[in-house]
Amino acid sequence: MPDSIGPPAASVRALELDGEISLYDAASQHALLLNGTASDIWRLADGQRNLAQIVAMLAATYGTAETVIRADVERTIAELVAAGFLPA
Repeated sequence: MPDSIGPPAASVRALELDGEISLYDAASQHALLLNGTASDIWRLADGQRNLAQIVAMLAATYGTAETVIRADVERTIAELVAAGFLPA
């Protein structure tokens, strides 16, 4: 994982509705609907935070241990990178 996560490419658009985010990349013409947790990760992937900071913020928000959610956060970020919504 890079030192900072994000920001998304300029071609990526996000639309939020009821706490969930839909992503569309105009360059690749791919779309993705994020659930609530993935949406929270997306909001934090702004290029200003690294993985550890994102995990810590989400653990505090959800009232759980960082070790409990770290793998899920890593997987979600890896999926967003693989799909082209976040830079590698």
